This record gives sequence, C-alpha cells and structure tokens, in this order.
Amino acid sequence: MRILGLFDIYFLVMMLIEGAVVISVDAKFFKESGSVILSRKAHTVGWISIIIAIILFILRWIF
Repeated sequence: MRILGLFDIYFLVMMLIEGAVVISVDAKFFKESGSVILSRKAHTVGWISIIIAIILFILRWIF
C-alpha cells in the first residue's frame, strides 16, 4: 500500500485545480467554438478527475 502514500493533500489540490480548469476553461472554449460534443467530454473528464482524486485521497487516509 505504499503507492497510496503518493496521494497526499498536494495531489488533491493539484487535481482539483486541474479539474476546475478543464471544466471552466476548456469546456467553455469548446462550446464557443461550436464543438458541443467536445465540451461535454471536457466536462466529463474534469469531473471524473476530481472524483478520482477525492477517492484516492480518502483511501490514503483509510489504509
């Protein structure tokens, strides 16, 4: 379980920032350029990265 030690608060903050940027900047850019499908995919990728980061951070504290 040593690999779970990598998912500390710095990882969580970095992934939250990355997910927020993807959701706000990339999705908005794709929507304005007319690529609604890519905008939806950017939203999905952003939220999935945030959720996975939170889950890994919680698992680090459990184990």
